[in-house]
Amino acid sequence: MFRRQITVLVFGGLLAVLLPPNGGSAASLSDPTRPPQRFIAPVVSAPVVPKSWKLGAILIAPQRRVAVINGQPLSVGDQVSGAKVIDIESDRVRLRRGSREFVLDLLPKRPTVTAVAEQE
Repeated sequence: MFRRQITVLVFGGLLAVLLPPNGGSAASLSDPTRPPQRFIAPVVSAPVVPKSWKLGAILIAPQRRVAVINGQPLSVGDQVSGAKVIDIESDRVRLRRGSREFVLDLLPKRPTVTAVAEQE
């Protein structure tokens, strides 16, 4: 009988030490590697407007035309960073922001190659 009481007390003591005081919920445990709250930047919910648009790809099919700008697939009429897609061609996309129009070329303009005479 005495041995059983000691076993229950030891087991109960271990549970009291190992389990958190809220009944075992791990949700209340803090992460020891997390920086203090004063070092964590607040989350800003405002949309981020890129400084420039980057045309990544153009898909032209009989049923649709899609341009990938800043990693986002867009069709004519869609908006990207405050600009509206107004035309998608095989090598460029035209955007309008307010009263200004912008042209995004898929490939950079080819440099002019000039022949140079060989030196002897």
